[in-house]
Amino acid sequence: MNYVAVSGGADSTALALLLWERGEDFEMVFSDTGGELPETYWILPRLAQRIDKKLNVVSNGSFFQHLVQYGFLLPGPRMRWCTKLVKMVPQRNFFNQIRAEKVFVGIRADEPRRLERKNTEKYENAYPLAEAGMGKKDVKALCANYDLLNPVYEWRSNVSCFFCFFQKKRDWLGLLKHHPTLYGVAEEWERQSSITTKQGWGWNQRFTLSQLRVADEQQLKLWPEPDAEPCLICSL
Repeated sequence: MNYVAVSGGADSTALALLLWERGEDFEMVFSDTGGELPETYWILPRLAQRIDKKLNVVSNGSFFQHLVQYGFLLPGPRMRWCTKLVKMVPQRNFFNQIRAEKVFVGIRADEPRRLERKNTEKYENAYPLAEAGMGKKDVKALCANYDLLNPVYEWRSNVSCFFCFFQKKRDWLGLLKHHPTLYGVAEEWERQSSITTKQGWGWNQRFTLSQLRVADEQQLKLWPEPDAEPCLICSL
């Protein structure tokens, strides 16, 4: 059996759709970190239903479990323990256990550096998107054609975990606006890290989430929303 590694993002969703259109036989595999955005948990069942393919969900424990074990030492660019423990390990264990022959990976044609990485696994990796010459615009268009483009792209640049340290400032602000509770969770984890670890690392080296939230609140105070209601004609 062949498998498609899916994340809920445009690349892996487009990959599954492309193979489905070609009539390929495969199953999907999703590594659940326990910290996915709600939109991701929403889009994956829809994808599985649309293409009528099995969705396997694997896990190596939630991110929060590992975070507590690490004493609230947050991951970062120099120590990406989260990627390995909650994404790569459960997926690799699954593929090795069922002795997968081939795993389709959603790497696009405009990502040459990712294609250059050597495969050290026992199974074969294949890159249909790259082979088809599909770039970023192509994969999003394919997803949109089936109404399966993750809604998170409306306010965020990717579909990584809600606390991902690679987020841009606008992504964090988008999380604050669309999922304030999740922002609050990430902010509290950052506060715990500053208290319990010697390094006191935050999610971003330039600002803390508390600082960003307060700055955003101050901006809203400077330019408050108007209280007046629109006229009846404009409301129709």
